[in-house]
Amino acid sequence: MKTNNTRYIRSYIIILISWIIRIIYVLATSVGQRQHDLGYATSLEDGIINPGHLGYVEYIAKFKHLPDFDPFSIFSYYHPPLHHIIAGICVDIAHRLGVPTPQAYEFIQLPTCIYGCLTVYITYRILRLICDNESSILFPLALVALHPGLIYMAGTVNNDMLAALMSFVCVYTTLLWIKSGYKYKNLIYMALSIGIGLISKLNVAVLVFPMGAVMLAVLIKAIRSGNVLTVIKRYITFALIAAPIGLSWSIRNIIRFHSKPGISSASPESNQYLGAYPLNEIIGIPVKSSIDFPFHSENAIYCHNAWSILFKTSLFAEIFPEDISPSLLNFCRILFIAAILLAAICFVLSIIRPVKLIRRGDIDLGLFLLIGYTSVIVTYILFVIKYPYTCSCDFRYVPTALLYAAISLIPVKKLTRLT
Repeated sequence: MKTNNTRYIRSYIIILISWIIRIIYVLATSVGQRQHDLGYATSLEDGIINPGHLGYVEYIAKFKHLPDFDPFSIFSYYHPPLHHIIAGICVDIAHRLGVPTPQAYEFIQLPTCIYGCLTVYITYRILRLICDNESSILFPLALVALHPGLIYMAGTVNNDMLAALMSFVCVYTTLLWIKSGYKYKNLIYMALSIGIGLISKLNVAVLVFPMGAVMLAVLIKAIRSGNVLTVIKRYITFALIAAPIGLSWSIRNIIRFHSKPGISSASPESNQYLGAYPLNEIIGIPVKSSIDFPFHSENAIYCHNAWSILFKTSLFAEIFPEDISPSLLNFCRILFIAAILLAAICFVLSIIRPVKLIRRGDIDLGLFLLIGYTSVIVTYILFVIKYPYTCSCDFRYVPTALLYAAISLIPVKKLTRLT
């Protein structure tokens, strides 16, 4: 009889390959390549405050404290600081060990690479929680582990990879809570995951909806069983852990600088601005011109459809190659169309399969998957409408949708009954 370790050897191989790919990619990619809102840095020895995520990390490494000014006054400093603190510590350690300043900044990619590798492992743990058949999880695991969008993010300077990791951890801890029969310690893990997630990046807040839906379902069960006071006490503990951690950055900025939570955005004069185009062209079915060329640039003239930009950035990042062979271009086009078709299939399955789970009595898992997936899609649309720029459509804002899509590919009959 095979042991668990040997049963899942193919999964471990996929995980190992994905880690090797990420390590190679990071070693081959500098902090100045394929980045988002990078800004610039000067030196760890000067007193200059520089903008962008690179400047933010440099600031913490240089001055050894959080910004003592309104973070909305400098580009990218409004982001919650957890990743930048971790990256700043890495840069500072490298510098103290004698690594010259320009090369020391490359150590920012060390934690992001680790986040990326951990994200793959957490995906494996999630799939194992809900399915005990290795053959059924291999493709979903490979889809996440080898997806180009997550590989790119493992080499970034910003906080997107940490936010993705914590979003996946929120999914894992919630499923663990359900499967354990709502054990108190796993509820604490849930609180920590969403709290730490929010101090990583605010878009992790989308996981509040599926987590809250399951917690509400459990509360309703408790009311019916007469055990409501115990559940309420536990939920109060959840709030007392999650809220102070997750809201600490926003509360600090409100108290010290009277700055409300939010993000800074470009002006309508920006070449990224989508607001001049009809809403149906932005969030509707992509027109042929949006699909034809498989790459995305920052200029809305080339592409102003959010879905097209979403898939282009997930596969090719925000790259606009000047010189590419016809054969490679055609391959990219095929890959692009294949990704859209697979996503369309996953979209349907992500609605149908949770409904089937609810009907078979696995209400918590069904609710969590259905509310989670629809929340990610709906908040993405609302985000693009509120901030109509090409950069708002990037895949990096919705990597959790990939996880839900991967889960949808597992047949319902292969899913383990959690409750």
